[in-house]
Amino acid sequence: MHKYILSFLLLAATVFAEDPAPAADLPLPEQAAAALEAGETKDAVKLYEKAIKASPDDAQLQTDYAQALGVRIGQVNFMAQGFIASKMLKAYERSVEIDPDHLTGWIGLCRYYLNAPAIAGGSADKAETYAKEVHQRVAWLGEVELGLVAEKRGDLDAAKTHFEAALAAKPGYPEATKALERIAAKSTE
Repeated sequence: MHKYILSFLLLAATVFAEDPAPAADLPLPEQAAAALEAGETKDAVKLYEKAIKASPDDAQLQTDYAQALGVRIGQVNFMAQGFIASKMLKAYERSVEIDPDHLTGWIGLCRYYLNAPAIAGGSADKAETYAKEVHQRVAWLGEVELGLVAEKRGDLDAAKTHFEAALAAKPGYPEATKALERIAAKSTE
């Protein structure tokens, strides 16, 4: 009989033991980032949504949420993707509404329109509009975004010119370097 009581007490101690570093002790944005890093995208999105309710005027939080949605969108079915895409777009738009100089928001809008299918509003023209917003704030980053737009349109010469301009201003920038390698590979096809 004592053996069963001891087993029960050991089991109860294990079940009710405190987590050595409970994530709930972290602020919501940090919990969300940790969940995203752990691959728990559904939980990360929910945590970002709670954090946004608590701090609706935080531009960086809006873009962090949008980026988490960008990861999540690849893990859901086609019908859910449209719903998530809408939330992502609204979060990027809200970020630049809060802070018109929030660079991550402008880049996010450019990339959203560059990569979204037409049915979700994707458009190289809209992407170019946001790339120009980036360019006004940080010219070399704008050159990268304009290069991506030109590449999407199939204008490899213009894309190359933009990426080279980015590298002239920011030597060794990995995204521009990789883009030029992509352009070179496409040019030989």
